[in-house]
Amino acid sequence: MIFWVRHGQSTWNAIDRMQGHELSPPLTDLGRSQSVQAADALVDRGVVHLLSSPAARALETAVIIGDRLGLGVVTEPLLLEKGLDEEVVDVIARVQRVIDAKHPSHTVAVSHGDTIGLAVALLSRTSLTPPTNGSVTAVDPESGAVSIIEASR
Repeated sequence: MIFWVRHGQSTWNAIDRMQGHELSPPLTDLGRSQSVQAADALVDRGVVHLLSSPAARALETAVIIGDRLGLGVVTEPLLLEKGLDEEVVDVIARVQRVIDAKHPSHTVAVSHGDTIGLAVALLSRTSLTPPTNGSVTAVDPESGAVSIIEASR
């Protein structure tokens, strides 16, 4: 199972500004809250490995998740958001490399809306649906089954 987590809201998400490969925009207070909710949704799911895009907004989200789950964060540049000068096929190729790396079962990958949307579409053979900030989408790489996980309240 791969748990795809979109980073919490960043300062640039809040003003609807494209981020691309820009690494610096941090999370907002809402983004940190969304990250805590994502972490809560992953408790008791058997997560053993945590990957993150190197962008600050993703790393911040991953650290919050890692602190809650007792895991360190492994930075994975292949999880970066689609660059403003990058083609969709390039992102698909990057996502495929992450999938082919055969990370342990029950891995969390903290990434970006377009990257996660392409990953889920690729694994499930469905249409692209970008996730919302702080969301957790579980995909079984074997069956392609997709489920949205919400934190228990």
